[in-house]
Amino acid sequence: MRFRFYTLLVASFLLLFSSVAQEKTLKGAQEAFARIDRQLNDVYTEAKEKLPEWQFKTIQEEQREWIEYRDGRAESAAFYDGGAEQGKEKANPEYWNALSYLTETRIEILRGWLTMDDYEDEWEGVWIDGYGGELLVERNGEGAIKFTIHVVRGPTYHLGALAGTAKTNGSLARFSITPEGTDEETWLTFLQKEGRIEVLGANTMYYHGARAYFDGKYIRVGKLTEEHRKQIASPEF
Repeated sequence: MRFRFYTLLVASFLLLFSSVAQEKTLKGAQEAFARIDRQLNDVYTEAKEKLPEWQFKTIQEEQREWIEYRDGRAESAAFYDGGAEQGKEKANPEYWNALSYLTETRIEILRGWLTMDDYEDEWEGVWIDGYGGELLVERNGEGAIKFTIHVVRGPTYHLGALAGTAKTNGSLARFSITPEGTDEETWLTFLQKEGRIEVLGANTMYYHGARAYFDGKYIRVGKLTEEHRKQIASPEF
């Protein structure tokens, strides 16, 4: 189980990344990022105007942390994916392509804040953490949810995936499984808090790479499609 999902998730991640236009020239990549960065500023301004002060304060604090992550991640992409020399990352198109991809993801996060109240069920939907984690949740009758979670972390794409049924109790849900060949339980706890799901893992190392993790604060960015429901019903990892 520990390694079976790696090839599939790498392919899925690269497919996702390729959905963003990959500019081959430095100028083209810089111009593409400038356009996406303007979109981010527009959505950020909208959030400031429409959201309660306490919510926007959270966004401000997290935005500062995200910018630091974005810039560091883009440098790593230039080095690992673009072959850039250390100290010359910004002269490589992969630096700006990574900025564009990461900024598009941040736009999704901000729109998630703006549409937080647009859902009938408090659990069901597509949730992301903005740092390479995606969580799909489907209601499974009273007192239970079905989920699949997969993550791609860091510049060398450390991966992880897990799926199952979790019991719910109000704003909490809990999943446990005993990895094959061990007598140790793996736990995932899902905590609904201020419109997001905080995922807390224990003993999860059997289901992800050394630098990957499931933990994080996930915000809902969309409703489940039929394809999502198929993924939840029959996880392919």
